[in-house]
Amino acid sequence: MYPIEEFLARTPRVPLLTGPTPLHPMARFFSGLGVDAYIKRDDLTGIGPGGNKIRSLEFLLGQGIAEGCDRVLAAGPGQSNLCTLTAAACARLGLECELIHNCFRPKEIQGNLLLNELLQVKSHFLGPVTSEERSAYTEQLYQTYLQQGAHPFIIRNGATSGRGALGYTAAVQEMITQCRQQNISSMTIFAPGGNGGVAAGLIYGNALMGNPFRIVIVSVEDTEAVLEAHITTAIREAEEITGIPCPAPVNQLCEITDCYRGDGWGMNTPDSARMVKEFARQEGIFIENIYNSKVLVGMRDWIMEGKASGAVCYLHTGGFGSLFSQY
Repeated sequence: MYPIEEFLARTPRVPLLTGPTPLHPMARFFSGLGVDAYIKRDDLTGIGPGGNKIRSLEFLLGQGIAEGCDRVLAAGPGQSNLCTLTAAACARLGLECELIHNCFRPKEIQGNLLLNELLQVKSHFLGPVTSEERSAYTEQLYQTYLQQGAHPFIIRNGATSGRGALGYTAAVQEMITQCRQQNISSMTIFAPGGNGGVAAGLIYGNALMGNPFRIVIVSVEDTEAVLEAHITTAIREAEEITGIPCPAPVNQLCEITDCYRGDGWGMNTPDSARMVKEFARQEGIFIENIYNSKVLVGMRDWIMEGKASGAVCYLHTGGFGSLFSQY
C-alpha cells in the first residue's frame, strides 16, 4: 500500500458515492481509429444529477462534519453544478445548505436552478456581481452565522482546493483496481481542466501511486500556463494536508493542451457544439457544453493525429443538470 492510500483511509470522508463509477468500453464513437476506447462514468456519482464534484465533497464535507458544522455555504453562477451537488449532498447528510449566485433570479427556473428549487435549498441571488463580490458576500454570511452561534462551513473556490483534490486522488486508486480487473494496461486518461481541481487530484494521485496512467488535461477555460499554475496550487495545498510531497512538477507528470478552449468557460467552439449531439447519437450518453464536449474534441484529435494509442479513456465529469438550460 502506498502512503497516500494509508492517508486516504484514515482522513475524514463522508460516503456519498454509491460505489465505484463504471469504467466501460465505448461502443461506437472511436470505432475504426485503432484504439481501445473507454469511458469513466463520473456523471453517475449517485447524488443529485451526478458529476465530479461529489468526489471532492466527500472529503470537504467530511472535514466540515468533523469540525461540527451545522450548515454549508456554497457559491457559484446560476447553473453551477457544484451548488446543486452540494445541496443534494447536504440533503443526504441532513445538513442545512445555502447557495449564493451572482445572477438575478430568472423568471423561468431551468436546469440546476430547478433542481435547487426541488431540494428547497435557500438561495441568495446577488445580481450580476463579480465572483470576488460573490465570495465577499459568502464570507460575510459565514461571519454572521458565527456571531449567531451557528457552525457554518464554506465550500470555497468551487471545491478546488487541496482537500477537494483528494477526491480524484482516491479516484486514481479506484481506476487502478478497475483496470486490473479488466486487464487494461498503459491507459491514457483525457480529463478536463477548468479551475484545476480534477486535474490536480488525478496528477497527484497518479504520481504517488507509481504513474500507472498517462494523463492528458484538456483546458476548457485558461491558457496552459494559467491552468498549470492552478493545478500546482491545489497540489501544494494537498501536500500540506497529507504531508506527502509530489515527486515532480506538474509539467513532468502530465500533458496539458489549451488548443480546444475557444473563448473560455461556457463558450463553445464549432467543434464542441457539434460534439454534444454527435456523442449522444453514437453512444447514448449525454454531455454538456461547458467541459465535456471540449475534452472529447481534443481526445479525438489526439487519437487521429497519432498522439494517443492503445487504451484511451474519456473521463466524463457530469454536468447533466446544466444541459437543460443550455438550449
